[in-house]
Amino acid sequence: MKFLSDLPRNSRNSIKLEPLWSVFGGMILFYAPLYMKGLGVTEVEMGLINTVNLFFAFIFHFLAGPVTNRLGRKRTTLIFDIISWTIPMLIWAVAQNFWYFLIAYSINASVKIVSISWYCLISEDAPENKRAKIFGIMYIINYTTGIFTPVAGLLIAKYGTVPTLRVLYLIGMVSFTCMFIIRNALVNETKAGKEIMEKHSTMSISQSLKSYIVNIAGIRKNKNLILITLILIITNFAASMNFFQILYIKDYLGFSEKALSVTPLISALINLLLFVYVLPKLRNFKDEKLLFIAFLIVCLGILVLLATPLGNMAILLASIGILAVGGFIMQVYRDTVFMNNAGEHDKADMYAAAQTVTTLICIPSGYLGGLMFSLSRQLPFLGMLCLYIIASLIAFKLLRMKGATDEKETDIGTTA
Repeated sequence: MKFLSDLPRNSRNSIKLEPLWSVFGGMILFYAPLYMKGLGVTEVEMGLINTVNLFFAFIFHFLAGPVTNRLGRKRTTLIFDIISWTIPMLIWAVAQNFWYFLIAYSINASVKIVSISWYCLISEDAPENKRAKIFGIMYIINYTTGIFTPVAGLLIAKYGTVPTLRVLYLIGMVSFTCMFIIRNALVNETKAGKEIMEKHSTMSISQSLKSYIVNIAGIRKNKNLILITLILIITNFAASMNFFQILYIKDYLGFSEKALSVTPLISALINLLLFVYVLPKLRNFKDEKLLFIAFLIVCLGILVLLATPLGNMAILLASIGILAVGGFIMQVYRDTVFMNNAGEHDKADMYAAAQTVTTLICIPSGYLGGLMFSLSRQLPFLGMLCLYIIASLIAFKLLRMKGATDEKETDIGTTA
């Protein structure tokens, strides 16, 4: 592939193999709530499972740095990919009740370790000006595979949710595991990884954890960083509550699994169009302004979803489309604004620290979302709307602070 020829070995091979994960991963994650409900798991129990998952995710966040630095990027990625995906996929495939899902999601939380090691594995040996391309391609691969979701919808309509998902989990497990093993054979330990492994071989885990805690404490020294960390917390809290969207569309709005399968396709096509045609044209706008606009678009999408009449496919697709636009822009510029405020030499450590704080605070979000959904099908989405309104106000505050900073720098430049 000439398009990938300018990328280093690790990045190039990882991108080529990513579809082995994303094709089945997208379908499985989308239909997971329906599968769980089909096996008798209640909404409150689903929320509890998500909360337990976040609790273990918080623990694994703390361990991610020390483990990755000791074992190396390549070895850590292989080991914890198999632990966090291959094992849970097998458990999900044979699941019978709440306890199977609780165990599987608890093990799956170890994916937080992979999120650090994999990030380093595919990016550390790449030039800085190529990293945006690497993650942009990865992002769009994982989103555009939503075009395969209608295939699962057709199978579910013919054979039923539970039998179809059992087979998909098994096939997905094989596909995932093949990808992990093949990728491990095709990538090398990064140069930085080798140096850090040697350095940390003499350090204790407690020493590594102490430095992590220092980074968390460092967030409070930067007002902008505090605000964007609040945005991270709010958006992740809302994402946990949005777990029940597919159940809302099916049970409350009355759409079939076959009709539901179209929604990821719409989101995938919109994300692809935004990535190719819109994102390059937004470079002249302030990142904070685009983040603010993204939150307003998401709020509009939630309002349209809540106003969707029973069985009205046109309005449902409109709401999904609006949410796809807002969600895409929000994810791109939320992380960009954070990195812009994290300092020149502390970006990775500060981002990891902010993610740890975010995970800790979001632990109750899963259970709260499930409880709200059991009380009223619309309540979690009203809660999400309130959260995104607060996030938009914070983004507006960041925009004003950015404007004031730019004006001050202009005045200094003029005086000089």
